[in-house]
Amino acid sequence: MKHVAAGLALCALAAPPLTAQSVHAGDDLETVFDTLDRRLFDVGFNTCNLEESASLVAEDLEFYHDQGGVTHGRDAFIATMEQNICNGRQTIRRERVDGSFRLERLYEEGTLYGVIQFGSHRFLIVDDTGHAEPTGLAEFAHLWLLNDDGVWELSRVLSYAHRAPE
Repeated sequence: MKHVAAGLALCALAAPPLTAQSVHAGDDLETVFDTLDRRLFDVGFNTCNLEESASLVAEDLEFYHDQGGVTHGRDAFIATMEQNICNGRQTIRRERVDGSFRLERLYEEGTLYGVIQFGSHRFLIVDDTGHAEPTGLAEFAHLWLLNDDGVWELSRVLSYAHRAPE
């Protein structure tokens, strides 16, 4: 699971949870999921705010990583982040590649119940001086589902096509 760290997607912007009530037919879902992505990575992953990360993922999260294997459950995911990303040995930062963000909406009988978010991201190691050295690129697909309380939760993650930086 040590390589899962390179692909973990955990998030940003200390905003309240986005509920079904805040998502209407006319709402811009790109903005909603851009915010969720930023909460997951900018706040959760990049600053190691594990509480924020945990608040965004489903209890039964499944995380599939092409190099690190499978992680089952929120608790195991947070433990993997703590061990591999938030261990104090180095600072790892994730940046989404501009122009790679794409959404596919999932409906059941005309009602939105989920969104698949696709994108590319790069990972960097930041030294004590703030210098960031690119360490890799990868693709991701996130399945976000509305839970019974009408809150978007990250349910399934595919982190794949890891490669050296360009």
